[in-house]
Amino acid sequence: MPLEFLADRNIGRRVVAALRDVGERVHTLADVFGEPASQQVEDVSWIAYAGSQGWAALTKDKRIRHVTSEREAVAAHRVCLFALSNANLSFAEMAAAFLAGLRQMHMICAANPAGGIWVVHRDGRVDSLWIPGED
Repeated sequence: MPLEFLADRNIGRRVVAALRDVGERVHTLADVFGEPASQQVEDVSWIAYAGSQGWAALTKDKRIRHVTSEREAVAAHRVCLFALSNANLSFAEMAAAFLAGLRQMHMICAANPAGGIWVVHRDGRVDSLWIPGED
């Protein structure tokens, strides 16, 4: 089954469009929950939804690994979550980082069925932040 992503609202439509332009299947919270509900959905809920669909998740909030309930949602729902290393990147820089890291992100998801949290750097490098059971 091809990898699909659920993008947190902080990713932005332009980043989603850039990923879709190269053939990635990316869903937004608005696609899933509708507007304006997508603006109110909590991180735990959208992470759980991503997991229920077998999707990976994209966010620019790498602090998510420090929030116990959100980290538990990643583990419980076996989500591969990718967070940008710098939340202050422009839309073009965010898109470029994810585009540069796509190949590695696909490999990570294939190799980590239990999920986890990874950080995507500006140059596309992807590093592990947290793997369930390794804390």
